[in-house]
Amino acid sequence: MLKLSKRVEYALLAVQEMAIRPEQKISASEIAERYSISQSLVAKVLQQLSRDGVTRSYAGVNGGYMLDRAPERITIAQIIQTIEGSPASIIECQNSDHHDCSAHSTCTIREPLTILQERIQATFASMTVAELASLRTFVQLEVS
Repeated sequence: MLKLSKRVEYALLAVQEMAIRPEQKISASEIAERYSISQSLVAKVLQQLSRDGVTRSYAGVNGGYMLDRAPERITIAQIIQTIEGSPASIIECQNSDHHDCSAHSTCTIREPLTILQERIQATFASMTVAELASLRTFVQLEVS
């Protein structure tokens, strides 16, 4: 089944926090503590996001990370691309010429699943970090 990696999950948590608190620098330790997740993995993810221009890093005692552009201009697809590189395929033969499939010549699901893959990617490309942040705020209001 399609599943986001921990690295992507941590990146999404981090950018969501930055979108909710746009005027504050947020550190890896803050994110790790808030969500009880690995600080070293959060730090690596934040460095990757910074290298790709999604976030900006600030050194020093009061350092941390902030979004480098408006959350409305950052898509979930961009976060996934930054962390994972090319999008994962839902079937093995989509991104590979070298797969071991005995049904390759008679396969009837490859094309429909390719369409499904394109729709999934379009959904990731259409959702922004701003939406991710606003949905989190909405969910918190509903639960409280």
